[in-house]
Amino acid sequence: KPENLKEAWDKTGSRTGMCCDGDVWLENPVSSPFATALAVKAAELQGKKAGMRFLRKVQEYVFLEKQNISDESVLIECAEKSRLDVSEFKKDLHGEAARRALQCDLKLAHEMDVDSTPTIVVFNESEEDAGLKITGLYTYDVYVKVLKEMLQKDPNPGIKPALEDFLQHYRFVANKEIAVVYDWTEQEAKREMKKLVLKQKVREIPVKHGAFWQYIES
Repeated sequence: KPENLKEAWDKTGSRTGMCCDGDVWLENPVSSPFATALAVKAAELQGKKAGMRFLRKVQEYVFLEKQNISDESVLIECAEKSRLDVSEFKKDLHGEAARRALQCDLKLAHEMDVDSTPTIVVFNESEEDAGLKITGLYTYDVYVKVLKEMLQKDPNPGIKPALEDFLQHYRFVANKEIAVVYDWTEQEAKREMKKLVLKQKVREIPVKHGAFWQYIES
């Protein structure tokens, strides 16, 4: 029921610090999740980075702007905002390649016994070893521990990008994302972002849960 979905989304938003406004299920419900999934695969045909940009934009549209992301006109607008080749995207949206790619994803999820979200399946380099399935939401250090067990050694963390480079790359980020990436509390992340507001590098975007920041093009 829409009322139940709204309640679940609002609870998730308040618990995680990542806004997902449940009012969308009362005001402008998503009518066909399959169409959205197909659009993501169509975007990925232009490259993995293009697909990720598109997915983030789609998430922004449904979680924050309460848009029906199964509506084709909304998906096309997301493609434009994600700097995709829109004519190619429109063609691929109704093409066989995107449909086959989605079917492959569904088949793979079934083979790995993935039946809930979020789920991560971790493999090591040995083809003989089974993957380790992690179902549910955990803190970041739990995933690091799993990697350590799979690798039998401490994984080397990547070098963190400069904060402004991170913001320029993603353009629209949650305060919670910044806190996790830079090992800050959410209060520390907000303090650092306020400094960038004064430098006119970002602007704060008011949302129902948490805080979001938008990078300002110079």
